[in-house]
Amino acid sequence: MKKILLIFVFFQMSFAMGPSIGAALKCIEKKKMDVHAVEKINGKVYARGWFIPADDDACDYKTVSGSSVFEIKNNCVIEKKDWFKEVEKVEKKGLLGAFQNGSEDSVIVIEKNKILWSCPFEKVGSRVFRFLDKTRLMVSIEDGGNGDGDSIGVLDNKCQWTLFEKKARLPYIYSATSSSRFLYYEIKHKPYIVIYDSLYNRHWGTSSSFYIYVSTRNIACGYADYNTDYETDNSKKLIKCIKWTGNNFVEETLPHKVDVPDSEGCLCACPWTERLFPCGDGICVQNYETKKIEILLDE
Repeated sequence: MKKILLIFVFFQMSFAMGPSIGAALKCIEKKKMDVHAVEKINGKVYARGWFIPADDDACDYKTVSGSSVFEIKNNCVIEKKDWFKEVEKVEKKGLLGAFQNGSEDSVIVIEKNKILWSCPFEKVGSRVFRFLDKTRLMVSIEDGGNGDGDSIGVLDNKCQWTLFEKKARLPYIYSATSSSRFLYYEIKHKPYIVIYDSLYNRHWGTSSSFYIYVSTRNIACGYADYNTDYETDNSKKLIKCIKWTGNNFVEETLPHKVDVPDSEGCLCACPWTERLFPCGDGICVQNYETKKIEILLDE
């Protein structure tokens, strides 16, 4: 009787845990899904990506901002969540989203399909946001033509602005998990990486030899630039990562190389053979054609 009871308790625990990240990755491969991020939030596994292939003739390659959210359930059941379907150009982080309204005079922050807060948007020319947490956004602000260069501000849920960095610029949207503490921006056209502690409102930064493409809580990765790549063959790119140890940043180059096809003959831009994406607390890579997934780093 005791043995039967233990089996029953174990079954209940297994069911409550839901699918693992590993099981979700196998399911994504099986379903031929293009993926930008996979993570577990409140016991549920979510993936950002899509199933419908992009229209190559229109050069409409799907981006991180255009990806949808899916819940990966047990037995490889994938359920699409339509939380962001009415909105384009959304900065996503986990189940959070930030975007400007149709007239672009205010910024709106949502969690799933619920509005958390919104503020009038009077700053000039910004289109790029980064989440610090649910209550604060990092915002890239153009100089308005006065020649001083862009700056970066922080907007909170009380609609208060704080200057974060002068003469700096937030680059394009990249993929981060909800637990990611990494941010990056450009200073004099060079990448600068920051890890942000939301609880104590503190941050630490360092210059970097690469731009972040994906990030988790303690790991951020990107592609090595041609000029910093020691390979003589420019048809491949190396992958570089930086880890936060709790005291400092440690940068490393992975042995994995990504093929970069010749752009000659492509209408707009040829997609690379693989894409990096955050998977749980680690970093994975997916082949564009086969949809095969490989774990590169696992914290």
